[in-house]
Amino acid sequence: MSDAENEIQTASALVGRVFCGPEAQLPDMLDARERRAAMQRALLAGARDGESLLSITLSIPGPHKTSDVLERVFDELVDQAVAALDGAAVRERTSLGGVSGPELMMLVELEPLELKRRVSAVEETHSLGRLADLDVLGRTGDTLFSVQRTEIGLAPRRCLICDGEAKACARSRAHTVLEMQEKIAEIISQGGYI
Repeated sequence: MSDAENEIQTASALVGRVFCGPEAQLPDMLDARERRAAMQRALLAGARDGESLLSITLSIPGPHKTSDVLERVFDELVDQAVAALDGAAVRERTSLGGVSGPELMMLVELEPLELKRRVSAVEETHSLGRLADLDVLGRTGDTLFSVQRTEIGLAPRRCLICDGEAKACARSRAHTVLEMQEKIAEIISQGGYI
């Protein structure tokens, strides 16, 4: 077997180990999005002054959003996000999940911009950080808002494959799901989580 064939076989085996969970269909994903938005609204409706909502999910393309490996990755990223809070009080924690992947929401006693600064360090520095989706939401009166990376001086998220802007690549479908899965499996493997 040639080196190239061996690399392909290794990449395929890693993808198989990471993305071996149940398949999420479009209705599952739409339902998860609605549940997440409803839970975010409910939690923020009860937020006290000075509290923000941290919503943690994984940024995983394709139909396989959960597996034993992805759950371990999620748990590690949650641990890192909690450590980044640096002792700030967490008043409420709500877990969601299912075939659409693991989710955790926490009401944190920090202003939105400060919370975003702290958890963005996980995205920027941890070996798995690029797989994390750490959204920070706040409330002004009855209006909910999401804090963007650019508001704290960070560039938009970069694509795992070409280092272009991630949202632009996702919109244009510049890369196949398999290419993204191979890169994600490589990141997880290099981090020692497989």
